[in-house]
Amino acid sequence: MSSSRALRLGSLALSALCLALLVTTSAAPAAGLDAPQSAAEASAPLPELSWGRHRSYVDAGGEFRPDDLLTRGELAGFIARLLGGAAAPGEYFPDAPEGSEHGEAMAVLRALGLMEPDGDGLGRPDEPVGLASLRELLGRLTGGARRRAVSLAYTPDSYVTRAQAVGEINRALGRSADIQAAEDYVFPLFDDVPYGHPAYYELLEAAVEHSPRLAGGEVWAWSEDPGYATGFNLRGTELYYIDPATLEPLRGGYVGELYFGEDGAYTSGDDALDAYVQEALAGLLEPGMTRWEALRAAYDYTRDSFSYLRRNYYLFRETGWAHDEAMTMFETGRGNCYCYAAVFYYLARQLGYNCIIISGRVGTDGDPHGWVEMQLDGRWQIFDPELEMAWREKGRDFDFFDMNRSRAPWPYTK
Repeated sequence: MSSSRALRLGSLALSALCLALLVTTSAAPAAGLDAPQSAAEASAPLPELSWGRHRSYVDAGGEFRPDDLLTRGELAGFIARLLGGAAAPGEYFPDAPEGSEHGEAMAVLRALGLMEPDGDGLGRPDEPVGLASLRELLGRLTGGARRRAVSLAYTPDSYVTRAQAVGEINRALGRSADIQAAEDYVFPLFDDVPYGHPAYYELLEAAVEHSPRLAGGEVWAWSEDPGYATGFNLRGTELYYIDPATLEPLRGGYVGELYFGEDGAYTSGDDALDAYVQEALAGLLEPGMTRWEALRAAYDYTRDSFSYLRRNYYLFRETGWAHDEAMTMFETGRGNCYCYAAVFYYLARQLGYNCIIISGRVGTDGDPHGWVEMQLDGRWQIFDPELEMAWREKGRDFDFFDMNRSRAPWPYTK
């Protein structure tokens, strides 16, 4: 592990500790938690939690809203998923009926005596949850609190955020993320919980289903469902695509021009080239990078890591040369514009970018040249690491990453 990565991990561990302290010290005394004994006695027996498999109870992808207050409906959803279908729903609340977003989960908790109606018979799915109430519920669920207490009675204790609630749930269940395994998740699982956020590892633990081993802390043994978000995902340097319709990895099919093999991993079709590409990315990618940041790192790597060598040129609009030119560059460390373009082309594809590689002309004289283009927001953008390298060596600070034709210093013809 690099020293910079070690420092980041230390900083994140401290951030997670700060979050834990924040949750622990923010509770106000609970009041009125005891429910009538008859309600507790009438509830279904609590099912056993699966300690050998840590179920995901938070959906990865999009925004998590870590600072929003947790609602009763959302908490019911978390707990019902933890139970993994081990309990059937009971009576539905009038304001969370069958078919509503939180209806079934709240009915499951009601059947177990973990969620009771208020004085008007309502479940109030949008009502925020108090910290003392949450801890009482988790204590009962795990056998660590008074068994006669129905925990989500209404109390005046302080409310908890969604991120704080996940931390409380993890600690009540003895769960903690395996930080080393978590580094395989190069892209954050949530748009609003970036790498470095105090709740980053807590949410990773909650969103990734896995089987744990204890070895001086929790170590993840991966389950069949690693909890990928839909769309493109990197696991280490392997690219996968989770189909939004099936929520399964695409196997033996294309996304645009990117082919995913029967094992679900993207491949160029050449194991040797894939190995070169993944070796390069392994030295570039850092946990928490966005795909766009990873693409920029790949571009800079291509621009700065090779030496120029005058070689053969290709005909205008000629195709089929990208593989050979990329292999030449990886194997020798030297090449011309076509080699630079080919290396970046394959790095970008490994990151999930559908792009094209061009043998065209550049400048007013129409010199033969190779570069890469991507269609972004409806426009074709230019990526030209070789010309940027050449001009940087002459002291000119051009930026040919994601360059629109309108700001190109000379014509590009394709």
